[in-house]
Amino acid sequence: MATGFQASSSQLQHDEWMTNLPERLHDEPITKIAIPGTHDSFAYNLTRHAGPDLLPNLRRVSLLIYPIIKNWSVTQDRTFTEQLHMGVRYFDLRVCRTTDKSLQSKSLFRFTHGLLGNLVSEGLEEINRYLNKHPKEIILLDFNHFYDFNDQCGHDQLIHLVHETFGKKLCTTARTITACTLNYLWNNQQQVILLYEKHADQCTAYMDRIGHFFQICQSPWPNTPRIDELFLFLDELVSKSQPITCVNVIQGQITPDGGSIQSSPFSSLHAIAKETNRQLIEWLSHRKRDPSLV
Repeated sequence: MATGFQASSSQLQHDEWMTNLPERLHDEPITKIAIPGTHDSFAYNLTRHAGPDLLPNLRRVSLLIYPIIKNWSVTQDRTFTEQLHMGVRYFDLRVCRTTDKSLQSKSLFRFTHGLLGNLVSEGLEEINRYLNKHPKEIILLDFNHFYDFNDQCGHDQLIHLVHETFGKKLCTTARTITACTLNYLWNNQQQVILLYEKHADQCTAYMDRIGHFFQICQSPWPNTPRIDELFLFLDELVSKSQPITCVNVIQGQITPDGGSIQSSPFSSLHAIAKETNRQLIEWLSHRKRDPSLV
């Protein structure tokens, strides 16, 4: 956790950007506001433990090639707190229920992206501390991948953890996502919108009793290792009408395939993201009016 992080003057401008939005946006659905987000938001601190999402053939040799796996698994270089200071309000989260008895003593749930990350409980607490200091900032938590969730009990336990952490900050009263305007959330002192990829067979009485969870997040995956194909995909995506009845995520990242990793095993996601990010910023600058989630 970045307890000693000092925000620069430029970052301070983003600390409360939602708080300072013009009044004309206060009654617009949250889905009509462009919200910065990060991909695999938690993957800034990964352990040496292989995650359940790592390919089986790599799991067997993960300790031997740990540096290579880590280079291709780390997606962020900022903690949750630092991302929040920089204006990020959408978090893409992948969670596993650990089966390692030595790790279960701390918590059942960890983030995972090839390698196990921080405890989910610690990550949520870090976000909650930020929200305590910035009571009019709204965040979206998108839980969209679940590993080793072998029964409904796992989902109950994770939802309970989210609810226990954020309490009344969690939006559980809105009937639809379009009802979630800034004024609605501020008036109800709610700051957390939960996007949970819940299927019918995962729905339990406990989850329904807690409140409404929005399973209305459209997040098409470009799934290409090439930058030119990425922007063709994005151009086609934004050319279509985006419904305001759901959260529309625009994924602006390339995905290296096995061939590209084998040809440059000692490179990293960080290295290939530099050029992608540069072009993405330029692409976004021409689309300032698109009401989409970035």
